[in-house]
Amino acid sequence: MTIRHSPAALLSSLAMALCAAPAAAEVDFFEPLPVVLSASRLPQPLQDSPGALTVIDADLIAATGYRDIARLFRLVPGMQVAQERGNQQWVTYHGLGADYPNQMQVLIDGRSVYSPHYSGGANWSALPITLQDIERIEIVRGSNSATYGSNAVLGVINILTRHTGAETASSAYTRLGENGIVDLGGRAVAHEGPLGLRLSAQERRDDGMDGLHDGRRLRTLNLRGDLRLGPQDELMFSAGYSDGKLDMGYPDTLFDGSGEHELTQRDHTVHLRWRHAPGPDEEWSLSWYQNRERTDDAWLVDSRANCTLPAICGLLQRLPRLQGAVNNDRSSVRNNIEWQHHFSPTPGLRLLWGAEWRQDRIESAFLFSDGRRPSQQEGRLFGNAEWRMAPHWLWNAGAMAERIEGDRLRWAPRLFLNWQPDPSHTWRIGHSRAWRQPTLYERWANVQVGTEQLGVVNQRHSPNPDIRPQQIDSWEVGYLGSTPWQKGLLDVRVFNETIHDYIRRTPLLDPAPFTPSAALLGALPDPFLIHRIMGGTQWANMPGRIRLTGIEYQLTLQARATTRLLFTHTLMQRRADDPVVRRSVAPYTATLTWMEDVGAWRSTMSLLRMGPLEAGTGNVPGLRYTVPAYTTLDWSVGRSLRLAGHTLELQLTATNLLGRHQELAHKPLQAMPQHLDDPANEVGRRVFVSLQAPF
Repeated sequence: MTIRHSPAALLSSLAMALCAAPAAAEVDFFEPLPVVLSASRLPQPLQDSPGALTVIDADLIAATGYRDIARLFRLVPGMQVAQERGNQQWVTYHGLGADYPNQMQVLIDGRSVYSPHYSGGANWSALPITLQDIERIEIVRGSNSATYGSNAVLGVINILTRHTGAETASSAYTRLGENGIVDLGGRAVAHEGPLGLRLSAQERRDDGMDGLHDGRRLRTLNLRGDLRLGPQDELMFSAGYSDGKLDMGYPDTLFDGSGEHELTQRDHTVHLRWRHAPGPDEEWSLSWYQNRERTDDAWLVDSRANCTLPAICGLLQRLPRLQGAVNNDRSSVRNNIEWQHHFSPTPGLRLLWGAEWRQDRIESAFLFSDGRRPSQQEGRLFGNAEWRMAPHWLWNAGAMAERIEGDRLRWAPRLFLNWQPDPSHTWRIGHSRAWRQPTLYERWANVQVGTEQLGVVNQRHSPNPDIRPQQIDSWEVGYLGSTPWQKGLLDVRVFNETIHDYIRRTPLLDPAPFTPSAALLGALPDPFLIHRIMGGTQWANMPGRIRLTGIEYQLTLQARATTRLLFTHTLMQRRADDPVVRRSVAPYTATLTWMEDVGAWRSTMSLLRMGPLEAGTGNVPGLRYTVPAYTTLDWSVGRSLRLAGHTLELQLTATNLLGRHQELAHKPLQAMPQHLDDPANEVGRRVFVSLQAPF
């Protein structure tokens, strides 16, 4: 698909249609827009925020019936979400991150869960949170390093849980469905004077998708407390634990390099936050949190397993059969302290400033075979100013000064101007610069393949201490306002994003060191053959630049009192010197959601379209494979029931109703001869019924 009209022309047409519409009748629909926190850290009405923002509230979460947080982001313009398998989610904004999606900051109540443990991404299956605890999710669509620093280079996902003061009852729920789906969960709420407590627990089980080794067994426990210390002070504390077992791997990859096995993960977190509000326009806050993560991930490799390439197989037949364990166990810990203050010195002006310190550490004998235990300290100073220059003009200026160990001081500025000609229309224009620092894995990974008898036969991954942060400059023009038809709300973002020094996995032409033993040198006619075939890689900066230009919009229509339509659409022109990087961004995505409420019945149907994408996990030198575009359908229908004075919620949900399809490639599997021309790993339908009851 190509863009036949420029984003500027499309926006101009929208402007003429919308500005000609009368405003007075639409104010009632525009007024309920939520107050958001994630764009500037200041509480702002959505129309005042510096940049495009999508809010997924608890009502929409419940209406979809989804089991997984990550699937919700398919309903957000610009987001590209895929599954390699039933228990692995790939979530990006505007693609990129073909190996590891690490271009977004992910937060839970302001606590960062992007992790050095998962190569700078978020492990969506291990978040210590339940869907029932979420008040809303705020997605900042665009660079926001001025507010949250490195990793907010393309966007921010901030998951906000419900304050215990807003909780009224405890509840329990269950889900049962095909492919072994069995979920059990409950939430206990208690109030005692100024203290509110909520304890949430759940267990989720399923056998995964047909034909894939991707079952899961996950347990989550979360405690949140809110203590009112006085009229001006409040303490929030939370603790979370999750553990799980995930079926991983495939039965037919070369050497069983991605062989079938079971992965075990355990995650702990503790978060404390004190707030002091001396007045209605001023607040101080201090927070500390710690994240701990551990993964046990080992499987057996075999030098003769699934060997179908004559050049390699004939060579290996001359050697003793090599069998051994790949031990990819790893653990990490993060400590973070943050201080923040916002106030209003004069009418029309609000200021915010703060500071943050963070330390990350990771250990893995496999990823860092040289014995290194990488750690990193980070320091940040940030600020934001919101100035209403005139009744219809609002400035937002923000900046982050960030110093990360091993790099110089970096500045990430942002400047936005919002024009609000009347209460129901907002136009915005702005620029931001953002940086993404290399992860500890990208900088220091040192993966060697070999045995004691043969020595190192392949330097699979080499460290790169000289890697530079990648930089993005983003311009955008946007519109947020009500439409003259169907009580509609339209949000449009036209963007131009230019990325320099993009960090990507790069083949090494001379992947030294190579230290074969004397036994290997005597056995092989070409001792470097295995080394060359398996290849070596290194995370490095891409020369040239990447440019993403396009338009994305979301439209909400209240067709009738009982009918709501949600439409999102994204079109992008992708420019990059490297065609693989260019194709790692889907050129288009679209969703159409129809929500219908009739009495005690509720129905939600979503049609999802995803463009072609060359992205996936693993690495195979020279492999070029694009996942075909696909369309799929999700449908959930529910009914409220009254029983013994309580309201029960019964819901039937089905995902991927249009049949099996591939969403993300696992490259070592896709490269096998039997899979070269056909999708190797396809996800399929899931149907389940859920019941929720208060007590």
